[in-house]
Amino acid sequence: MIRIYYILLIIVTLLPGCIYFSSNQYDIITRRSSTEWDYHDALTIIAASMSHNYFDIYTSIKVIATPYYPSVIIAIQRNAQLANRWKDEEFRFNTDMLLRDNVGIYIDWETNRFVDSRGNFFCDKLQIDSLMFLIRIDNKRWPIYIPDITNLEDRIFLVNDKGKFIKPKYVWGKRRDQLTMHETIFAMFHFTNRKGNPLEAGYHFLDGSEKMYLIVKGFEMDIKLAFPLSMMR
Repeated sequence: MIRIYYILLIIVTLLPGCIYFSSNQYDIITRRSSTEWDYHDALTIIAASMSHNYFDIYTSIKVIATPYYPSVIIAIQRNAQLANRWKDEEFRFNTDMLLRDNVGIYIDWETNRFVDSRGNFFCDKLQIDSLMFLIRIDNKRWPIYIPDITNLEDRIFLVNDKGKFIKPKYVWGKRRDQLTMHETIFAMFHFTNRKGNPLEAGYHFLDGSEKMYLIVKGFEMDIKLAFPLSMMR
C-alpha cells in the first residue's frame, strides 16, 4: 500500500476532538465532483466515515476505525495531491492502486464514475467485493492494564444485520504482542465468496443489511462499532 505514513498522518489528525462531522455534510460534499473538494472537504469525508467508542465510560480500551470507502480513498488522495503537489496523472495512478487494492473497483476517468470489477458503473454497495479498515486501538489505562494481543487478528469480525459474521482475510501492522499505549492496524474483509463455490455463487455479506458492525473482542468488554452502509460510496 502506497504512502502509508501519509495516510496514517491524516487519520491521526482526526482522532477524538476533531471527528464531529455529520452525515449531512458528507452527503453534500460527495454530491460534488472530487475535483472541487478542498482540504477541509476531504477531511470531513474521512471523519464522517469513522466510528469510535471514545465516549464509552465502561472500557478503557478505545477504538477508532476508518473504512476505506471509495469516497474516503478519493478524499485521502485529494489531500495527498494538495500536500505533495501531484500532477493529475500521478493522482490518478495512485488513486487507481488504492481503489483496486482496497475495494476492488476503479474509476472511469472520462466520466469520473466508479466502475466495479465486472465493468459495470457503481450504484450499489453489493458491487463492492472487499473493504479495508484502518483500526487504531488505544489503551487509556496503560501501564496499569496491559492486555495480551498476540492473537488480535482472531478477535476482529464484521457482523451484518442478519447476525452473520466474517473474519478478516488478513490483518497487518501490529507491532507488539501486548497493548501498551496504542496499536494501529489494517484489516481486509472480503464480502463475496472468492473460491468459486457454486452453492454460494450469489452470496454477498452485505445483502439485506443497512448497517455493518466491526467487533473487537477480548478486552474488558467487547467493542462494537456501527457503520451505516448508506455511506459506502
